[in-house]
Amino acid sequence: MYHHKYDAIAENYDKFERILDSFFLPLRQKAVSYAKGRTLEVGIGTGKNLPYYSKDVELYAIDGSEGMLKIAQKRAKKLGLDVKFFKMDAEKLSFPSEYFDTIIVSFVFCTVPNPVRAMGELRRVLKPNGKIIFLEHTLSNSKVLNLLFLRILKLFLYPILGDDTLRKTHNLVRDFFKIEREERYYLGIVRLMVCKK
Repeated sequence: MYHHKYDAIAENYDKFERILDSFFLPLRQKAVSYAKGRTLEVGIGTGKNLPYYSKDVELYAIDGSEGMLKIAQKRAKKLGLDVKFFKMDAEKLSFPSEYFDTIIVSFVFCTVPNPVRAMGELRRVLKPNGKIIFLEHTLSNSKVLNLLFLRILKLFLYPILGDDTLRKTHNLVRDFFKIEREERYYLGIVRLMVCKK
């Protein structure tokens, strides 16, 4: 399972992504700016989104990796944030139906083993008038970029992290949610999608 892979690299994960952070942190901040009320962050990782949450948000955070959760917990403590952390998979959420006002999902669905089941679970726990925000890796608008960059990147990342850079997560989102706003970055390699039921 991918949990063990992330446990193994948890202590060095932020170093591994340092180059990407200059591109992705502003997008993380934008995604988190939509968080209101009782909010679930799916795949909290090392807690890179934590600095951007308002203190008014009642934040719940899940991740399948114990190692990543421990780092996120330390980060939350340094920031003075009261976050409820859970070791949990997106495919099987232990929360009541229609429980969250907001769900934040950032760079998660490239590694979720059963994305269809996970998407159904996110829909289940979102309130009828709630918002779900996806900031995700997706296939690019450019076939050349997909072939020469994303396909090669998958050959490197999939064995290490189970990261599938060729997923069409943006299409799957449309099967479960109504997209109110979609922004594409870096020729569509990254998309920010603001959605409701």
